[in-house]
Amino acid sequence: MSSLELFAIAPQLILSLAIVLQLLLIAVKRSTALIQYFTAISIVIAAGATPLVLPAVNTQSTILFYLDGFSIGVNLLIFLSAVIVCLISGRYLAISQEVHDEYYVLLLLVVLGASLVSIANHFASVFLGLELLSIALIGMVGYLRSRTQSLEAGFKYLILSATASSVLLFGMAMIYGFSGDMHFNYVSLSYTGAVNEQMRLLFSAGSVLLIAGIAFKLSLVPFHFWTPDVYQGAPAPVSMLLATVSKTAMFAVLVKFWFFAQLYANEQLMLIITVIAFASMLVGNLLALQQTNIKRLLAYSSIAHMGYLLVTLKVLAASSTQLAWESALFYLLTYCLANLLIFTFICQTSKANAGVDNDDWQHWRGLFWQSPVQASALIFALLSLAGIPLTAGFIGKFYLLTTAVDNGSWRLLASLVAGSGIGLYYYLRIIFVMFANANVQQALPLTRLSQALIVSLSLLILVFGILPDIISAEVRLFALSNFG
Repeated sequence: MSSLELFAIAPQLILSLAIVLQLLLIAVKRSTALIQYFTAISIVIAAGATPLVLPAVNTQSTILFYLDGFSIGVNLLIFLSAVIVCLISGRYLAISQEVHDEYYVLLLLVVLGASLVSIANHFASVFLGLELLSIALIGMVGYLRSRTQSLEAGFKYLILSATASSVLLFGMAMIYGFSGDMHFNYVSLSYTGAVNEQMRLLFSAGSVLLIAGIAFKLSLVPFHFWTPDVYQGAPAPVSMLLATVSKTAMFAVLVKFWFFAQLYANEQLMLIITVIAFASMLVGNLLALQQTNIKRLLAYSSIAHMGYLLVTLKVLAASSTQLAWESALFYLLTYCLANLLIFTFICQTSKANAGVDNDDWQHWRGLFWQSPVQASALIFALLSLAGIPLTAGFIGKFYLLTTAVDNGSWRLLASLVAGSGIGLYYYLRIIFVMFANANVQQALPLTRLSQALIVSLSLLILVFGILPDIISAEVRLFALSNFG
C-alpha cells in the first residue's frame, strides 16, 4: 500500500490500535474511569486525523475502501456522537463497584465498525464492518443484565439483526452472480452493459434484498417493528448510539451504493424506495402520536426522519446527485445534534440501577420552571426535529424540499410536508408539558460536563439554523469531492 492509501484509512487504523491497547490496559489495571478516558481520547485522536485524510480524498485504498468527501463528513458525525456517548456513560453506569471496562471496548468496536462501513466500497468490507457494528451493539443493548427490558431488547435485536444480515448477504450474492464483481462501481458498469432480461432480473432481485437488509438497520417501514422495543429496553447511552452512529453509518452505505451503482436509473427500484419513504414518513409520525415514553417516541420519530432522508435518493440525472449528497449530509448533521441533546438529558437524569430510565415525558412536567436552561435546550432540540425556522432542523428540511423540487418528487414532497405537520403536534405536546405546573418543584441534577454538552449542542442547533453558511460551505465541499 502507498502512503496515500494508508492516510485514507488513518482514523480506522488508529481505532484498531486503540482497541488492542484497550485490552492490554485492562489486563494491566481494571479501572472504569481509566478505560473511559482512554476510549474518549482515542476517538478524539481518530477524529483529529482528519487533516491527514483530506489529501487522500477520492483515493481507493485497496479494493475494499474508497474515501470520498461524504465519507469524511459521516465519519466526523460518528466520532462526535461516539465521544458524547462515551463521556455521558460514566455517570450513567456509576451504580456499584463493578468495573465496566468491557462496555467501552464494545463502544470502540461499534465506532470502528461504523467507520469502516462509511468508507466501504465493496460488499466484503460492507458486510465485515456491518457485522462488527451489529455484534458489538447486541452486547451493548443487553448490557444491563439486571433489567428484564434490556435482556429482552438484546434478544430481539440479536434475532432480527441476524435475519437482516442474512437477507443482506443473499442480496449481495445475487448481485455478484449478475456482475461477477462485488465492487460498487463495477456493478454499475455491468448493469449499464448489454445483458439479457434474466440477468437484469437477478440484479434487481439482489438489489431489493440488499435494500431490505439496510432498511432494517435504518428502521424503515415495513422493517421497523424492532425499533421502539429496542430503544426503550436498551440503556439510554446505547439508545443514543443506535439513533446516531448506527443510523448515520448505514445511511452512508445506502447512499454510496445507490449512486455509485446508479440504481436511480432503475424505475422499479425507484418505485420501491418511493413507497418505503412514503410509508416511513406517515407510519413513523402516526405511531409516535400514541407514545408517552420519550425513547419510544424518538424511535418512531427516527423512522420518519429516515423516510425523509430517502427523498435524496430520487434524482433525475447524474447532475442532480451533487445536491442529493449535500442534502443528506446536512440533514444527518441536524438529526444527530437534536438526538444527542435529548438523549444526553435522559442519560444524565437516569441511573443504570433503576428499573427504567427517566424516559416518560410526563416526568418533565414543569421542567421549564425548575430548570430554564435544561428545558430551553430540550425545546430547541424538539423544534429542530420538527423543522421549525431558526433551528438547524429547518435548514435540513429546506435542503430536502429543494432536492425534491429539483427532481420533481412531488408525492414525496407532499408526504414530507404532511409528516412534518404531524410531527410538529407531538413535539409541541412535550414542550407544553414542560411549561405546565409541576407538582414537585425540584431541580434535575446534572453534572457540569452534561450541562456544558447540553448548552453547546443547543447553541450549535441555533447557530446552524440562524447562520447556516457557517457549516453549509464545509458540507458542500464534502459533497463536491465525491466524484473527483
